[in-house]
Amino acid sequence: MLKIIFLIIALLCINNAYAAAEKANLIFTAGLTEIESRDKGGYAELASLLEIHRAKPIPTFFVFGGNSLFPSILSSFDHGTHIIDLLNSIEPDVMAASNGDFAFSEDELSLRTYEAAFPIVQSNTAQISTQQNLDGVLDSVMIQQGKYKLGFISLMDEEVLETYNLTRSSVKDPNFIIAAKAKKLRALGADLIIMHYRGTELNCVDYLKNGTVDLVLRNDSETGLLTAEKVQEHPKQVFLPETSQAAVIELSWHTKQVQTLTVQWQAEKLLSYPKNSIVQRQIDNYSSRLNLLLDEIIGVTSTDIDTSSLSLRTTENALGNLVTDLMKKHSGADIALLNGGAVRGNSFYPKNTQISRRDIVKMLPYRDTVVLLEVTGMQLIAVLENGFSQIKNAKGRFPQISGMKVVYNSQAAAGDRVVSVEISDSPLLPLKRYKLATSSYLANGGDGYQRFKHNVPLTYNQQMSKLLSDILINELRLTNSISPKIESRMLDIAKQPAGQP
Repeated sequence: MLKIIFLIIALLCINNAYAAAEKANLIFTAGLTEIESRDKGGYAELASLLEIHRAKPIPTFFVFGGNSLFPSILSSFDHGTHIIDLLNSIEPDVMAASNGDFAFSEDELSLRTYEAAFPIVQSNTAQISTQQNLDGVLDSVMIQQGKYKLGFISLMDEEVLETYNLTRSSVKDPNFIIAAKAKKLRALGADLIIMHYRGTELNCVDYLKNGTVDLVLRNDSETGLLTAEKVQEHPKQVFLPETSQAAVIELSWHTKQVQTLTVQWQAEKLLSYPKNSIVQRQIDNYSSRLNLLLDEIIGVTSTDIDTSSLSLRTTENALGNLVTDLMKKHSGADIALLNGGAVRGNSFYPKNTQISRRDIVKMLPYRDTVVLLEVTGMQLIAVLENGFSQIKNAKGRFPQISGMKVVYNSQAAAGDRVVSVEISDSPLLPLKRYKLATSSYLANGGDGYQRFKHNVPLTYNQQMSKLLSDILINELRLTNSISPKIESRMLDIAKQPAGQP
C-alpha cells in the first residue's frame, strides 16, 4: 500500500513538473530591404504570418533583425522612413540595428528611432565623443508578451565602420559586452536572454554552451557567402540563410530552470503566406508615388548587364566598366575607380532589355557624386591593394576601374596582390600624378579607402553634384542604347590556366 502511495505522489510530481513547463513562440526575420517582391514576398506576407501566430494562445514575440533601411529605390529618397512606417504597422517587439541600417550616417539612424513605435537596439557601438550609444538607440532592452520577459542584445562586426564610413562611431569587441549585458538583464528579471548577431567574427556557440545567453538569432550576409555549412551548429542557434524567410521558433522550458530550454524552429518562406490587406494598401501607396517617375523607359541595353554581388565584388564587371567610364568622361579624369559595392540590385538584364529609371536607381541607389582627385602612382597602388584585400570574402571594396589595366594575384597575401598597372598603355610611374575620378563615398574614406581622405578635391567643368545614377540616365537619354562590355581591364593571374601568361 505504501508503495502505491509513493507511486501516486511521484506521478503527481511528474505531472506538476510538466504542467509548469513554460512555452512561448518567437518570429524572427531580417534583411527585408524591399517592401514587396513577386518572387520572394515582403512585408504584407510577413504581416499575415504574424497575424496567424499571434492568434494562438501561446505568447508570441516578433524580433526584427534589421539590416533593412538600405539599399532600395525608396530608401535612396527617404533614407528608410518607409520601412519604419511599415514596421510600425506590424509591431515588432524590438528591432536590431545592423549594417545597412547605418548606411545614411549615424544621424539618420537616430532620426529613424524617433519615428519607430518600438525599441531599436545595438549593443556594441558607441559615439566616440561620449562613449554612449547613438541618440535613440538602446544598448539592450527587455521585451514582454504575457507573463514572459526576454532580455535582448544585438551585436555586429567592426567592418560596418569602413563599409559605411562611420567617422563618429566605434564598435566595441562583442566579447567584452555580452556577459555584462546578459547579467544586467537577468538581474532585471529576464526569463531568457536572446542575442542577435550579424557577422562572421564572433563564436556565438561558446556563449550558448556556458549559459551566458539562451538563444542566438543570426541572418545571412548580403553576398550569400555565410551559409549554414559555415555556421557552427547548436540546437539553440537559429540561422536564416535567406532574407525571404522567417524563422518560426518554439521555446519551451521549466519554470525557473532556464537550462531546460528546448528550441524547435523552422524557416518559412514569406511567399507562402497571403498578403495582409492593410499593409498591402500602405505598400501600394508608396509604390504609386514612385511609379510615374520610375517607370519611364530611358533606353535599351544591347549587351547583357549583370548586377550580382559576386560579379561586382570579385571580378571585372561590364556595368562597372560603363559607370567608371562615364565618371572619367564626366570629370575629365585620366582614370576612374569605384567600389563594386556601389552597384546594387542582384539582377540580370539580357541584351535588348528596355531600361527604366527604376532599373538605374536600383543599380545605383547611393546618392554618390563624382569627386576628382590628384593621386600619385604609389597612392594608386595602395588603394588598389585595399580594393583587392578582401576579395576572398567578396567585400564591396573590390574596385571597378577605367583608364587603366591592372594585373593582380588573388592568391597572394593581402597588401601584396597588385602585380602591375598600366595607364594609357604605359607602366604606372610611382611619383607621377594622375587625375582620378571616384565617388564622394570613397573620397571620404569609405570601404577602407582611407588614403583618399588626405587628397583635396579638384574642381572640374561639369561639377554640379550630379548623382552617379543621373550621369548614367543622361548617357542613356543621349544614346538611347548602352552596351557595357568586359574588356580585360583586370587580370587575375591566379585564375589563368597553367602555362598561359
